[in-house]
Parts: sequence; structure tokens; C-alpha cells
Amino acid sequence: MNNKNWTLVFLLGFLWGASFLFVEILLNYISPFMIVYLRVSLASLILILYLILSKIKFQFSFLLVFNFFIMGMLNNVFPFLLITYGQQTVSGGLASILNANTSFLTILLASLILKNEPLTKSRIIGVLIGVIGVIIVVGYGNIYDLFDKGSGKFLILLSGLSYAFAAIFAKVRLQNTQPEVAATGMLTMSTLILSPFIFLFYGNEVSSLNIISMSYSLLFAVICSVLAYFIYFKILLSTGAGNLLICTIIIPPSAILLNAILIGESITLNELIGLVIITFGLLILDGRLKKFI
Repeated sequence: MNNKNWTLVFLLGFLWGASFLFVEILLNYISPFMIVYLRVSLASLILILYLILSKIKFQFSFLLVFNFFIMGMLNNVFPFLLITYGQQTVSGGLASILNANTSFLTILLASLILKNEPLTKSRIIGVLIGVIGVIIVVGYGNIYDLFDKGSGKFLILLSGLSYAFAAIFAKVRLQNTQPEVAATGMLTMSTLILSPFIFLFYGNEVSSLNIISMSYSLLFAVICSVLAYFIYFKILLSTGAGNLLICTIIIPPSAILLNAILIGESITLNELIGLVIITFGLLILDGRLKKFI
């Protein structure tokens, strides 16, 4: 990847790192399902308005709607719900490291499905180094906790598999779709999928929403969905599905930095060392340190 794509990957990782913080805050006010619904519905409304004001034209078809439906399920509905319900019993930091497995799953699946995504030695080594860095950032104790019976951890691991399939599907079926249109279509379909459940089972919660929960939800939607998905599809159009999901390795240190800035948590030596190791792994994946492997 070139320097522009690396900048976008780091920015996307930072924005998605913020999502774990938003979920942790919002769980104090509303249910996991409502968190996901407000995130996708508010984001879709903003993006629809953007398309109208920008007068962006696109060819509407049944196939395009179907592609948006699949992407909505794989990249929004399934993973958002799995992560949000998982964070009821798992901290944001641990959730982010479990989600970082997405990058390896994507590269592995892409190598099996896509002809132009070979599983090269540099990719394997780079991802493994990055994962080691993430483990150091979060701490070994949290990794050992994976072997207990906490269902939240497994829900978040499953979300990584959904994200991996979403990245590959988007590369194959949406590579000729404008990023703004793809993001809007995917989030709108996600909203339509979830809306019946809201009306049937969450009517009382909708009527009890307050200014605090709505404000956090709006920020969540704008930062972690609207802005993030613009970047997501721009990266996807210019690089491979495996490289796109490398940004998930950046999410844990991003979450840690946000917690340090916003709620005063200190950054440990292990976390700083982990950040250096993660950067080294990303450079190997990009081929810039190929002479070392």
C-alpha cells in the first residue's frame, strides 16, 4: 500500500477503536439492540441526506439492493449485535483485541476465495507480529480468560468472522460502486432489517430515550459509521480485502489511547511496546521491511 492508503487504514482503525468506547458508555443508558439500531438508523439518515444534497447519481437495480442487503447483514447487523451484546460481559479493551482477529481471518479467507489475494509469507509474518503486539498491549491475563465460559468473548470472535466475509463480498460485488452509495445502501438496509424488531419489542424503550442517550448515539453514528464507512469503501476500492482489515490490529491501541485521553487511564510500558510491535508488523505486511524476512 502507498502512504495515502496507510493513512486511511490508521484513521479507520482509530475511528473503529472509538466504537468500543461508545458502546461501553451507551450500555449505561440503553439496551444493546437499541445501541445498534440507533447507530445504523441515524447514520443512514445522514448519508441519505448527503446523497440528496450532493446530487450523486447511481444505477438502481435489484442486484444492487441484494448486495446492500448481504453487506448490511455481514458488516452491520451480525457483527454490531455480536460485539454490543458481548460487551455486556467483556470490557472494551478485551473486546477490541478479540476483534483484531478479523485481519487474519480476512487474509486467510481471501487467499482461499480471491485469486488476487495470495497468502504470502510477508502477510503471514506481518499479521502474526501484529497480533503479538496486540496481546502485549492488552495483557496476557486477558488472553488466558478466553478459555473460560464467558459467552461474550465468543460472540465477539464470531463478529470477526462476519467482518471477514463482508470485506471479501464487498471486494467482489461492490468494487464498482461509489463509496458514498455503498455506505448509504448498506446502512439503510441494516436499518430496514432491524426496524421490525424495534417496533415489535422495543417500543417502550424508544419512548423513554433521553437527550443523553440520543447525543451519544448521534456521535457514535457520525464518527464510527458515517465517517468510518466513507474511508472503509475508499480503501476497499484501492487495495485488497486483506489489507483493509489490517486496520483491526490498530483498534486496540486506539481504544487505549482514547481511554487515556478521555477518562484519564494511564498508558503502561507494555502498551507502548505493543504499539511499536504492531507498527513493525504493518510495515512487513506492506512489504517495506521485506528484507528482514
